[in-house]
Amino acid sequence: MPLTQHGGLSLSAVVAALGKSRREKLLEGYDLKNFVKIFEDRELMTTLSSLFENDLNVSRTARSLFMHRNTLIYRLNKVRAITGLDPCSFRDAVTLTILYALYRAK
Repeated sequence: MPLTQHGGLSLSAVVAALGKSRREKLLEGYDLKNFVKIFEDRELMTTLSSLFENDLNVSRTARSLFMHRNTLIYRLNKVRAITGLDPCSFRDAVTLTILYALYRAK
């Protein structure tokens, strides 16, 4: 999942610069077992990446993935059911992106 498109400092670089104890502290309060189900599912991560690249626009995302809008909504609901976060909400999308960067930095 690309975390920057404009050549700036990426979230991955920022997270990598944090010490391990600080990264673990940021993960407190999240049941990572649920998030790992999403982070290790290539189809769902492709879906989330496309959603984020399309500025959380469901219709554009469905078109870019060449899928029916209802199929996309089904996948997004699956993410919501597993993680408790709504990927169509800006705040939750940012949280998912940060958690994914922390997960990858392990």
